Amino acid sequence: MGKYLFFKGCTIPARLPNIEKLALEILPEIGVELQEEENFSCCPDPVQLQGANQYFWLTCAARNLALAEEKGMNILTLCNGCLNTLAIANDKIKNNVEIKAAINNVLSAIGKKYDGTVEVKHLMQIFKDDIGYDNLRKKIKNPLNGLKVASHPGCHLLMPDDKIKYDDPTDPVEYDKFVGALGATPVDYLTKIDCCGVALNLVGDKAANNKCIATKLLDIKNNTGAQIISTGCPFCFNQFDMGQIQASREYVELKDAQIPVLYAIELLGLAMGKSLDEIGYKTHRVKPQIKVWEVA
Repeated sequence: MGKYLFFKGCTIPARLPNIEKLALEILPEIGVELQEEENFSCCPDPVQLQGANQYFWLTCAARNLALAEEKGMNILTLCNGCLNTLAIANDKIKNNVEIKAAINNVLSAIGKKYDGTVEVKHLMQIFKDDIGYDNLRKKIKNPLNGLKVASHPGCHLLMPDDKIKYDDPTDPVEYDKFVGALGATPVDYLTKIDCCGVALNLVGDKAANNKCIATKLLDIKNNTGAQIISTGCPFCFNQFDMGQIQASREYVELKDAQIPVLYAIELLGLAMGKSLDEIGYKTHRVKPQIKVWEVA
């Protein structure tokens, strides 16, 4: 289906190395070839750094984009935040002559130049646009029949929709189509587009952060019958995994309503015939056993 330069970001290699490993093992099986690049830096962070110094934020992003341009390859990322930074920066710099000139003036000091010739895509966009759900369905070895999944696309994969161009941020359906292509059953729920709360966590508002987590997970548990929640964002994953344990100290009803979270690539791994151990489930903090997974 295509060859991409693999942008791992910071959080996945540092905190979720099984996600990186799965991508390198599984994606070639569905026609996605990844080339690693050791010189990438942080994207950088789309929330805190962008708010502190947008010029520095754009320059760092442009350097990463310039590395991909040197290789003549589009970028694939597994991180919503990395997608958001790189795609928005790419659009801003490419379409503003003054910004582009200022950025290239800085990059010239390290022998780099940004031209705006590459695209940046999240894996979920590649499933939608480059592979197609029907083709993905044909490659599945172990359909996840009977598994009910609550999808959480995450804010940075949905907005701003005119730049990201993945799905309708007010009524997203594409992640559910991905879930369906794996043989699982996607479930709808009221708080699907609600934020995971990580921005509140980053600024130290633990009470608001816990409320975001609890509201969403209790909605899923009480109203959908879903056995898992799935996301393609490392920050959202950590919120629903470790964050769920932390929130349960304040919301005791979460203790009896634990919902495991599976990364998109982990869900794909199960559908490609890997076991729970092989996808790294033992590294999760929330991991109740669910009988339907025995098929994996």
